[in-house]
Amino acid sequence: MKGISTIIAAVFAAVALNTSASAQDDKRIRIGFFPGPYADQFKRGVQPVLEKQGYKIQATEFSNIMQPNTAVMDGSLEANVFQNRAFLESFNQQTKGDLFEVLQIPSAPLGLYSKKFKTLAEIKDGSSISLSNEPTSLARSLVFLQSLNLIKLDPNTPAGKATEKSVVQNPKKLKLTPLDAPQIPRSLADVDAGLALGNHVLAAGMLLTDALALEDPAPQFRIIVVAKKTSDGKAWLNDLVAAYKSAEYRKFVETDAKAKGFSKPEYWK
Repeated sequence: MKGISTIIAAVFAAVALNTSASAQDDKRIRIGFFPGPYADQFKRGVQPVLEKQGYKIQATEFSNIMQPNTAVMDGSLEANVFQNRAFLESFNQQTKGDLFEVLQIPSAPLGLYSKKFKTLAEIKDGSSISLSNEPTSLARSLVFLQSLNLIKLDPNTPAGKATEKSVVQNPKKLKLTPLDAPQIPRSLADVDAGLALGNHVLAAGMLLTDALALEDPAPQFRIIVVAKKTSDGKAWLNDLVAAYKSAEYRKFVETDAKAKGFSKPEYWK
């Protein structure tokens, strides 16, 4: 009997240990970013809110555009914050992924920047303009150029699929130069203007307000929190959403000089 009692006690101890470990895991959030404003804002405006609730946060920054999503897919991360809906949909289609959009957050818009021109009207015939070579961002950049009346795209081009071949009118004969997106702010010394994503602009030490023009991002281009569909409804994810919607985070963003020019999510309007 004593032996059986010892075994039962050991089993209960193991169950208690596993339960404790599970409870600790439930209070851990591993989240991925690209270096830049979204990682910085999380660490300074969201993470403190979660830590007050007892969460242990592990924030990891990646340099490869696919890694934050693959890390969520394989369970190395619980969530990430770096992409927009258009990129997420493309990733899920290409990889048969099961990631989903959790929440839109304040987003740094695409902008047209120049070290040679101070206004759009100064853009001359034959000017060179750098823009992202990543398909989703390339299409977005071309649509923005069209909104500025600098080019016209084929109206039959499917949404989000525009390329240089989609340009049917280019009255100023602009020279479009595709580059890796992070290189565009650095390219401004070599081109007349560049279409740069806001996070890359800030990472280069510039401000969004330096732009000749800023985009009002369509919903599919706003930055989102992303997790696996199996995480939907879990307490930690609900708490992450609440932290992003908190008054503390909003105050941080609205008083941060680097966030001037960010688009606001609908729940802040």
